[in-house]
Amino acid sequence: MSKPNYTLAFVTDQKGQLSVHADAKGLEHLIGSLERLKKKVEAGECDHDHMHTDAWAGDELSESMGCEKEGALIHHVKLYGWTEEWAKKHGFI
Repeated sequence: MSKPNYTLAFVTDQKGQLSVHADAKGLEHLIGSLERLKKKVEAGECDHDHMHTDAWAGDELSESMGCEKEGALIHHVKLYGWTEEWAKKHGFI
């Protein structure tokens, strides 16, 4: 796979805090994924999306922690879009 031509990185620290680093193109990619999932949920469908770094056979996420001095780079982000029914079934509400 190839590296993305934008910045989109997710980094966690030891306290479980998440930092998201993105440039305009990276935000566009993330927003596009979220908008696609939102449309599915509005249509009554549950779906998900995957984002991976190059090391994990993807090209959606950057492989640099950038300015983060500590923590861990997240190599796989899985986004779920749940209907209210499925959110209840999975214990979120």
